[in-house]
Amino acid sequence: MKKTVFIVLLLAALTIQSAEAQEYNYIHVSIDAGLVANTSHDKKFGMGGTLGWLTQDNLLAFNPRNYISLSVKAFNNPYGEGKFLSSIMNDANDAFNYIMPLVGYRFTQEGISNGFFVEPRIGAVFGSSYNGMAFSPIAGYAVQQFNFSLYCDMGFGSKESAILKKNFFTPGISVAYNISLN
Repeated sequence: MKKTVFIVLLLAALTIQSAEAQEYNYIHVSIDAGLVANTSHDKKFGMGGTLGWLTQDNLLAFNPRNYISLSVKAFNNPYGEGKFLSSIMNDANDAFNYIMPLVGYRFTQEGISNGFFVEPRIGAVFGSSYNGMAFSPIAGYAVQQFNFSLYCDMGFGSKESAILKKNFFTPGISVAYNISLN
């Protein structure tokens, strides 16, 4: 776990250091919907969002169509009597919540604005009395500054979470908008 956090911080420092030389930087904001597929509770849809930063790659592969990403994703999957808003960070056992800081690399067909993209992301997952390693690949299509995509959040921990499992899998859909910083 400490290795994952160290790698995330190292990549963040290297990326931020090279940001001054970047021509294209974007804030990425998304709304995500999905459900935890392997829960021991009833299967209700969950919702969340992602706030991220995309910067053109001139650090790793030097490909102007690809982007390095740093993001934080939050997700709330209520079950039982839980509601989307009231089940966030309450004392009742009525939701599975998690936060994922992620580092990724976006491979694009035509750049950030148009075409297909694939973005493998890795990081950590933190929930109420639960933490572990996270993998969250996303693939989709960009139209202008909008992204329409499919994702699958996966968390791998050593303790059981609110869904009564050590691991979780959350497939879903995402709609995002990229805000240019240039």
